Amino acid sequence: MKTLLNLSLVIAVSLLAVHEMDAMTHAEWALLPGLSALSDKLGRDTFVLLHIPLYIGLFWVLFFVSWKIVAARVFSAILIIHAIAHFLLSGHELYSFSAPIETITVYGAAVAGLFCLGLSLRVNSE
Repeated sequence: MKTLLNLSLVIAVSLLAVHEMDAMTHAEWALLPGLSALSDKLGRDTFVLLHIPLYIGLFWVLFFVSWKIVAARVFSAILIIHAIAHFLLSGHELYSFSAPIETITVYGAAVAGLFCLGLSLRVNSE
């Protein structure tokens, strides 16, 4: 069970990382509050640089802290919320993500997160 939990978590992180790479090609920062007010270059640079502490923190809490199961649950919930946000923003004029990449990365990460969340609850109940 723990192997499947860890695998689902690694898949979720991988899909999110690939999505963020794809987000660069779609100027996702233009859809984000705060970053959308910046010039295109400053918005892009800020978007990229903000991912450094984001990923450091993500890897730290998912793999090194004593409460990593809680962190995995929170991360899984964030992935589900992230997919809902993408769905709700899909009609926005600046939204340019498209299938199959978006489907695989955004919605795949949400499915992996849902799987991880379910497994983490089962592991604790055993």
